[in-house]
Amino acid sequence: MGAGFATLKLEERGQKVAQTRSAQMVGVALTGARESLTRRLRGVEARAAAGASLNPVRALVAEHVDSATLQDAFGTESWWKAFRDEFSLHVLLKGRERFDFTPDGVSRPMELSPLLAAAEGRSLASSLLLVGDVPYLAAAAEVEVPPSAVAGRALLVLARPLSSVELGALAQEVHAALVLADARGVSLAQAWGASSQQLPSPDLQEAPLTGAKGEWSVARAEVGPGLFLWARVDSRAEAAQARGAARALMLPVGFTALLISGIALWLGLRSQRDTATAELLAEATERLAAAEAQIQRLSRSLPAIRDQDIPSATLPSPLPRIEPSLAAPVPFGRYELLRPLGEGGMARVYLALARSDGGFERLFVIKRLHEPLTRKPDSVTQFMDEARLGASLIHSNVVPVYDFGQVDGEYYMASEYILGRDLDTVLRRSFELEGGPLEPATVFFVAQEVLKALGYAHTKQDAQGQPLGIVHRDVSPMNVLASARGEVKLLDFGIAKSAHRSTQTRAGLVKGNVNFMAPEQARGHEVDARADLFSLGLTLFWCLTGEHLYDAQSDFERILQAAEGPSEPHWERISRLPTPSVAILERALQPHPTDRFQSAEEFARALPAIQPEDTLSLERAMLRLFGEELRAEAAYRSALAAVSESPTSLGHAFTG
Repeated sequence: MGAGFATLKLEERGQKVAQTRSAQMVGVALTGARESLTRRLRGVEARAAAGASLNPVRALVAEHVDSATLQDAFGTESWWKAFRDEFSLHVLLKGRERFDFTPDGVSRPMELSPLLAAAEGRSLASSLLLVGDVPYLAAAAEVEVPPSAVAGRALLVLARPLSSVELGALAQEVHAALVLADARGVSLAQAWGASSQQLPSPDLQEAPLTGAKGEWSVARAEVGPGLFLWARVDSRAEAAQARGAARALMLPVGFTALLISGIALWLGLRSQRDTATAELLAEATERLAAAEAQIQRLSRSLPAIRDQDIPSATLPSPLPRIEPSLAAPVPFGRYELLRPLGEGGMARVYLALARSDGGFERLFVIKRLHEPLTRKPDSVTQFMDEARLGASLIHSNVVPVYDFGQVDGEYYMASEYILGRDLDTVLRRSFELEGGPLEPATVFFVAQEVLKALGYAHTKQDAQGQPLGIVHRDVSPMNVLASARGEVKLLDFGIAKSAHRSTQTRAGLVKGNVNFMAPEQARGHEVDARADLFSLGLTLFWCLTGEHLYDAQSDFERILQAAEGPSEPHWERISRLPTPSVAILERALQPHPTDRFQSAEEFARALPAIQPEDTLSLERAMLRLFGEELRAEAAYRSALAAVSESPTSLGHAFTG
């Protein structure tokens, strides 16, 4: 009786697990499909912004030309050919005037009210719209003209149909059957994923549901005004796996039931029951209850064994280091440590002085591996990789590594000391003293210089001409240095990815600053140079606003936002930035790498051209914000000859 009840419970549990997994699968598929649609809409937005920024378009709007002239311009001019080839619907709005153009001459009336509502107060907007019975990807971009030229706003709208090929690609990507339907449930387009080709299309009249045995699930989401995307997944394999796991747990139940049945039969043949047999029966019954309870726990999930749950040998406490100061520098090999500058997870950083024969003196930054990590081979190898990579990067916008070695068993690297501040400190001081961020021209100059460093690193090759595949993976304001002379340097390739590193990041391990991290990096996926470009885009947003784009209340929420990329509220904040920042960031911050700038060079071309006065703007800003501090530090450097009372020959300060 108990065994039969437990078996039924296990069957029910298996079906519930299968249903839950199926529902999760369809939720993931639907979310992925919606994200892909959003990426395509962002791409249309970028093209609309590019079209609206063309000087001929702005001139046509400002000069109040008639419809015939507009028709001729959009239909024949070479500067519009790329847009004619790409989009089948073109609309120019000038206040209350509307001009429609279709390259093939076929009229396709398009209701723009939802798109115009989305564009209210924004320079860019996009939406999936229904034109007849065809879904279109549409975007509106503001055409900037003098206020006196147009009574109201001027907008350029471009639209193209969502093709069956694109929907099929979405279905293959998310492994689901997809159907795009109107509000009445009429199918407009449909496609099958690789795992869903044998399934019928979703019932468009029913609410989202899951099969009784968890072998399929259906869900829908609204993706445009009166447009719904349905997804259906085939979860038969997962359902069979869940039921198999439940059936595997029936063996201990049957064994325990057989044991109790044998005991009961034996007791029935005896004329008397003594205390011992009663206790034996009670014990067996208790074992059955315990077995069923254990099965319930196992049928839910098995707890993962975490590294911190495994006892480890206790390391001896490291001897305390003597911290240097200007009054009491500490000898360290051929250097003298003068004062600490900061500390990270792997190392402590010091300002150091090197002296050699002939009165040679030079300041360096010494990065000293934490003493407990010197006994961990992986940490030492990672530190050596960083030094080796840093020494190979010789570029005016990269801080070079000059030396690497050991002193009394402690590993260190020496890099160039630059008088300046990191970009994070610069921006915070700008808000403190001037009440706002840096000038956009200064920010774009910094971006151009960082892109020079990234372009050099991303395209660097080894001696055989093979690409090194370098990815910084930690581009952020804290790793961009602005010097007192207005130079820009990219710092800290400590977690950089390179084909020649001895250590490689394990799959699923996330490294970097989550506030400035590309979605694929936050998910622990493989990254390439485009992840650095996304991080630079987030850095630009920070420099232009003084705010992080991801405004979550906890680290967990922030990593989730980073893994998804910008959402509608984030795009709304970006849209309020001055031009041309909006178009630049809307391209740089696309969640999918293929929709972003594909190289540092392409990113740099999208930035405003640097004017001669822009090259001096950062130096002037540093003087305004840190003038007294920088002059004091420069004087401090000049007085370093008196730091040590009895200077000795320390050898050469660097090894190449």
